[in-house]
Formats: sequence, structure tokens, C-alpha cells
Amino acid sequence: MSSTMGSSQYDLTGQKALPPPESLFERCHWLYALCREYLFRDHTPEITNALFPTGTPADGTRILELGCGPGLYACRFAKEYPQITATGIDLSKRLIQRARERASNLRLHNCTFIEGDAQALKELPHSVDAVIVSRLFLIVPDKEAVLAEIFRVLRPGGRCFIAEPTSGFRTRVPLGAMWLLARLTTSPVAKYREPQQAEVMPSADFVELVRTPSWASVDVHYDDWYQYAICQKGELQAEQPSRSTS
Repeated sequence: MSSTMGSSQYDLTGQKALPPPESLFERCHWLYALCREYLFRDHTPEITNALFPTGTPADGTRILELGCGPGLYACRFAKEYPQITATGIDLSKRLIQRARERASNLRLHNCTFIEGDAQALKELPHSVDAVIVSRLFLIVPDKEAVLAEIFRVLRPGGRCFIAEPTSGFRTRVPLGAMWLLARLTTSPVAKYREPQQAEVMPSADFVELVRTPSWASVDVHYDDWYQYAICQKGELQAEQPSRSTS
């Protein structure tokens, strides 16, 4: 039994506070990584056309993959364009470790991964030229905060690519499989911070969300399974004021 009672935290009833719920993305990190690599659609062509419409990115271009998971896109673009630097950010320690191992195996010296929260990008030490966001809004609690942070860290003239699924069934399968695996492998069944069912955003809600920041331009389009937004920050735009907490 631990003797570090002085560092423990208690609630108002005098009972020891419970630790926060574990994340499914920690418990089932390998399953999510498999889904990301082999089940989810590869948006590389769409991302390339959206972020680099004039062709090859300039030397020194900085791209950021938010909710990067195992680092698929950050590593892919770092390998394809050695003149750029790519950063991936994710809340899951184990997924970040997988991403770092991927970059190391590929001998990528222009690709780094940071454990952090997309709703508050305090860990990012610099502004970026482009942001990639794929399937993140299915699970993130404060979507507007993520958009505000994307707008803040983008340099003037920078671009953001957002992809969100529109198929409810296909969207629910990965998260449902993670919940099932977690229940089969933990006893008693633990609580997890993620919702038990992922819900897709109706197109009207998606458009309203992506237009929250004061972008210079927003291009929204759809295909059979996904809705996309390509957002560009104005050349003279600074970051927006923080949202009021009052």
C-alpha cells in the first residue's frame, strides 16, 4: 500500500478522488492503428491537392497532422517531400509511440510527434503552413476549440484540410470494435472517456462548424463516404481573440 497520502487528491466528501477514465485509444491502440492504416480511406491525393495546389511544397514548409494516431499522413508527406517538416499531435501516448517508431523505421529526420490536446495546442512551438485533420471531430468534445486552435497556429495564408465521414454504419464499426475488445479484456469492465457510439455530423452542422473561424475562403465538398473542407487563412489575418469564458 502506497505511503504517499500527502500527494493524493480528495473530493469534498473526504473520499479519495477517482482517477480520470482511461482512453480507448490507449487500451486498444493497436486495433485503432490497424483501422487507421487498413480500414479508413487514404486521403493522400485529396490532401495533396488541397494543401499544395500549385504543386510541390516550398522548402521549409511546416505541416501539422492533428489527431495523428499512428502518424500515417505526417510520415507519408515527410517521406514524399524531404524539404518539409511534419509534426503529428495526439492525446494517446501509445499511438504517439507507434508514430515515432514508424518515423524511425523510415529514417525520417523531418518528422516529429508530440503528445498533446488538439483543443489546446500549447505544445506546438511554432506556426505552421498547413494542417491535416481526418476523423477527429467524431470524438473530440469541443469542436469549436479545435477550429480556433487550428486558426491560431496557421500562418497567414495557411491552409487546413478537414475530412469527416458521412456513413453512420462504417463510422461506428471501429469504435464499437474497440469497446467490445476493451470489455472482453478488462474485468471488471472499466469506464472509458470516449462515447460508446460515434455520430457523424449532418452536412449543415459540418458547414456551420468549419465556418466558425474567420477564414478568407472555405471550400466544402462531398463524395459517397466523406465530407471535406479546405479552409484558407487570409494573408493579413492574425489569430482570433480567445472565446470568452464568462
